[in-house]
Order: sequence, then structure tokens, then C-alpha cells
Amino acid sequence: MGLRRVTFLAAAVAASCVLVPAAGGANAARPPLVWLKGEGNYTKSHRHPESIDKIVIHVTEGAFWGSVRWLQSPRAHASSHYIIARNGQIVQLVHLSDIAWHAGNWRVNSHSVGIEHEGYTYGSEGFTDAQYNSSARLAAWIARRSLMPIDRKHIIGHAQVPVPGGGRGGSSHHTDPGPHWNWRRYIRLVRRYAGLEKLSVTPQLPPGTLRGVVPWRAKVTGGVTSVEFSINGRVVWIDRRAPFAFAGGRGLNTTTLGNGRHVLTVHGIAGPGRYDIARTTIVVDNKAFALTSAGARPWTMRRATSKPLSPGIWISRKTTSGCSRSMVVSASTPLPAWPTTSTPPTCPSR
Repeated sequence: MGLRRVTFLAAAVAASCVLVPAAGGANAARPPLVWLKGEGNYTKSHRHPESIDKIVIHVTEGAFWGSVRWLQSPRAHASSHYIIARNGQIVQLVHLSDIAWHAGNWRVNSHSVGIEHEGYTYGSEGFTDAQYNSSARLAAWIARRSLMPIDRKHIIGHAQVPVPGGGRGGSSHHTDPGPHWNWRRYIRLVRRYAGLEKLSVTPQLPPGTLRGVVPWRAKVTGGVTSVEFSINGRVVWIDRRAPFAFAGGRGLNTTTLGNGRHVLTVHGIAGPGRYDIARTTIVVDNKAFALTSAGARPWTMRRATSKPLSPGIWISRKTTSGCSRSMVVSASTPLPAWPTTSTPPTCPSR
């Protein structure tokens, strides 16, 4: 909707704002808003919630407070039920039971709610995350209140409003919200806030037997905000940032688990009483490591070391005489110091 730009002190308007509940009854999902009722630029009515069958998305074509002031004025001959700032703040201008003049089509006006968004239809800056989220929460509340389906037939842009006699965009052929409005994202958010998107969490791991370090992620839907990762019933990691992954994406080191079967659990949490749990059984099979002298020339001895190896690691050596010996090294056992000699040494005993 095209709006005149009015310059004035935003502080003066903000000082007159009072936070009050919106019409339509209490609902915990309704976002907070500011009530700044206009006069003379809407039609007083007594609409029931069920009579509302559309939400129309608009763009102000101007700054937030200037647009608020203009839509409050009887000189505008236009109004909207709500207007949303780029920071997500919501101002309500017209009671939901009354008819706002926003669509340029009386039939649509009579059975719809208009939501303006601060910005420009063809502005390269587009719309903010805060706007999408605030608007979607508001639209979800209105849709539930009016028992309205959440789809593109019932949540439309000003550009889709039919014109009596043909055409679109209402009587003035508007094109908002324009090419920068992400409809797919918006409808998905509205469904999520309305509780229509199923909450789910699914563990994602490589198929088959696992060895070494493997990625362990959680695929989520329905507004999950945190995921707990558990191994055999014990929580070992909590991720509160999407995309959700064990150990911050560093993966699961299966060598810290014994070989065999283990139960991995992911617990996705969206809020009080809203969660999903999924489990999967993995099989770990890590092989023993072998350190050899493969590739060494005859009479070449490895330098001795006093640094202990990991428990249970085998080491082996082959001499020029063809003999081969191996041994198991414990956590406190250093590598054997094979002496450097001019003659083939005897193989160390196990």
C-alpha cells in the first residue's frame, strides 16, 4: 500500500503508546503489541472471528512511525489492522471486529485482516527476521482464532486482491509485498507458530558398523530449540543451536565405547510439554592397531622411545634373518629399545 511519508517526532508517539491485550480473547501465542487506535478511516462493525477468511500482506512504502501516523489520520482514507516494524514491533490500529480500508476491494476488506510491514516493495533490503517472526506469530493467532486454513489461498498479498471487472492488486493495482517477500518461509513460520507443523527429531548417523570418529547429527522439525544427545541412557551433550550436532560437529569417537551394541538417543525440545525422542542402536567394531617396520631396509633399527602406547596395541618387527616377533604393550609399557648393531639382532621375545 502506498503511503504518504510524514515527518514527526517518534518519541512523542511512543510516549502515548500503551501495551494492552488485543481483541479476541486471551491466547498465549498472541505476540505483544501496542494499541494506537485511529479514527475516521475505517468502518465500525461487529465482525465475528469466524467471518474473517483472509489475511492480506502489505508493505508500507515508508518508514514505520511515519506510516503509523498516516494510517491513524482520517485524511489517509486508508487503514490497516496492524503494522510491523523492521525490529519486529507490532502496532494495532483497528479493532479486529471493525473493517479496515486496506485491500481496495470491499468484499475482501469485509472478511479480512490487513497487516502492513515497514519497507519498500522493490527495496533491495527486503524484510528482517524479526518482521517475519512477529508477523507469522500474529497471523498464526488470527488464523487459529478464525479457524482459517493456513495456505496461500487464505494468506495473500495485496497484489492478489481481485479488482471488480478484472485485474489484481485492488482498486489501485498494488504489487506488494513484491519479489523480496519470501512466501514459502512465511507460510512455514505461520504453520509452526500455529502448532500445525509436526514436532520431530531424527538421529542421523552413517549406516552399518561404526569405527573411529563418525558424525552424529539430529534432523528436527516443528520449532525444536535444543537437542540432548545420550549414549546408553546418559546425556553426554546438549546442543542449543541449529543445525544440531553432537560435540559441536566434531563427531562421536567410537573408540571411547566398547565394541558391540550401544543405544543412542536424541531428545528434541521445543518448549514446555513439546518434545520428541528418537533412539537408534549402533554396532561399534574398532580393530586393534599394528605398528610394524614395513618399508624399512635391512639393518635399519627404529629409534627407541620411552613414551608409552595406548593399552592393547600390538607392535612387531622383522629382522633380516626372517624371524618375526610381536608383543602387546600396556599403558605403562614403553616401546622396547632395540639396539643398533652391525649384526642382525635376535628377535625380542614376546
